[in-house]
Amino acid sequence: MKSLAKLKPLVIIALAASALIAGCATENSGGFSATSALLRGMVYNGNRMPVQDASVNWIVEGKTVKTARTDIHGRYLMPEVSFGKVTLQFVKAGYEELLWSFSYEKPTQVVYVRMSSFNELLDDAAANIQKRNWAQAASSLDRAEKMDPDNVVVVYLQAEMQSRQGNLEKAVALLEGLSSRKDQSFAVELSLADLYQDKLGQPDKALLHLKSALAIQDDIEVENRIVELEKR
Repeated sequence: MKSLAKLKPLVIIALAASALIAGCATENSGGFSATSALLRGMVYNGNRMPVQDASVNWIVEGKTVKTARTDIHGRYLMPEVSFGKVTLQFVKAGYEELLWSFSYEKPTQVVYVRMSSFNELLDDAAANIQKRNWAQAASSLDRAEKMDPDNVVVVYLQAEMQSRQGNLEKAVALLEGLSSRKDQSFAVELSLADLYQDKLGQPDKALLHLKSALAIQDDIEVENRIVELEKR
């Protein structure tokens, strides 16, 4: 049998190795432990451009645990985020608020998230209306409406979509609502005139809105249309 004296160096080496392994499992130079790590991510928009100064909130059971902000490159760092299911909330003025849940599994993981701005949603809706992609257009408009329910452009695009789908009464109702506002729009008045004159056969109402349009903005074509309708 080996003597105790001969075994002691081996025991000391084994204990030291165990301590080193345990230390690596708890925390290493990379700033992560067996249960958490530094979370890295990037936020970009629909044009693949970085979104600067967005607030990134780590949400646990409905409460904000930690907050970070994106830099000029859209990047953010959040220390000691627990491995497992993580929910982040992304907030920036003029952008649609976003909740993003994912499985955080390793410290080398980078979380890329796209945020949609209000104007991007409007552009997407307008493009899909032109293409007659009604479902996609409606989705973009619904999202934009949640951000700004009374926005003139949102309502105008909703009316445009209804008109192109043949729902003329709904289109007129939406546009008449805009027309009754103090900040009247040339485009709204002209669209109403077109609907009344070309689709609904109501020249008197068309004339009324053409005159309203002309009061907002001089336009030779509108003037000519008024002259023609007044001759009838």
